[in-house]
Amino acid sequence: MKRSKFYQFFPPPQFLQMSAVGLDISDASMRFVELVEKRKGFVLGRFGERPIPRGVIESGEVKKTADLRAIFSDIKKEYNLEFVSVSLPEEKAYLFELHLPAMKYSDLRGAIELVLEEHVPIKANDALFDYDIIKEEGSAINVSVSAVPRALVDGYLEAFLGSGITPVSFEVEVHSLARSVIPEGDKNTFMAVDFGKTRTGIAIISEGAVRFASTVPVGGGALTDAIAKNLEISYDEAEKIKHEKGISGGSTNENLSLAIMSILSILRDEIGKHQTYWQDHVDEYGKKRPMIQKIYLCGGDSNLGGFSSYIASGSNVPVEAANAMVNVNTLDEYIPEISFSDSLRYATALGLALRRPQ
Repeated sequence: MKRSKFYQFFPPPQFLQMSAVGLDISDASMRFVELVEKRKGFVLGRFGERPIPRGVIESGEVKKTADLRAIFSDIKKEYNLEFVSVSLPEEKAYLFELHLPAMKYSDLRGAIELVLEEHVPIKANDALFDYDIIKEEGSAINVSVSAVPRALVDGYLEAFLGSGITPVSFEVEVHSLARSVIPEGDKNTFMAVDFGKTRTGIAIISEGAVRFASTVPVGGGALTDAIAKNLEISYDEAEKIKHEKGISGGSTNENLSLAIMSILSILRDEIGKHQTYWQDHVDEYGKKRPMIQKIYLCGGDSNLGGFSSYIASGSNVPVEAANAMVNVNTLDEYIPEISFSDSLRYATALGLALRRPQ
């Protein structure tokens, strides 16, 4: 993330800055990253992760508030976190584009609120939304809007109460992911695939804004289950084999190979469908959409041996592991305290930490 020359050479005193800690929460785990601003850019501060027991959060909704609060309290005690920017699940969000008449930027939020119920199945009073300006064309402003149920955010807020950690902002995870893996200022069109444990997020980013997002209920955990079942071993043993041997599972077991390939083929096909839909359909102005230039892979299991090659076999554009640190600092002068492989799991948290007040 670029900052003004003034702040590069004369950064404000540490006590005048609020620590930028990004907290990425999913059904199975939470990860946090702090970025500390130095003269030559950001460096990593505190970071870590915690598992979330099954049933505490389901499909992005908090089901066991006290249990989640206890995890927050433990992190507070160990890392002394104070202020955090928090992710919201993409699967619970509504993303759409609006074409509004030219107006003052200060009037945009009110204009969006007036038409919100035409685009999402939530009453305006029961929704929270944010927006990005994509571009201005003549007498119109094109904006990308994300809306979530207010009750979803209230569930997380309740869990934070009494934990000692204060959320200062919430953001739909796909926007945080885009801020992390897409080079700042690059207006080309990309797809980001976040291969998580229980689900995979697919997003298309164009002209610097998220233009499309979807969730596929396929994750790395399904691969682990397949290995454990077919080799008759524990889940932990299967997880170890998966990371050592990659998507082959390290076995010539035909049933295992079929099980793994059937899981991954669903994901590859979904990626292909989203790519085709984007590129074969015109936009609201009747113009052909820009071609996707590259597919970036991130998420906990995106670095499995053979995974990127398998995904690439179904695509006609380059596929590569994302550089989640691309907007943090140049790796020519800074060696981060986290490995490239591990950074793929922290992509959303890094994007949250890069978020700055507008």
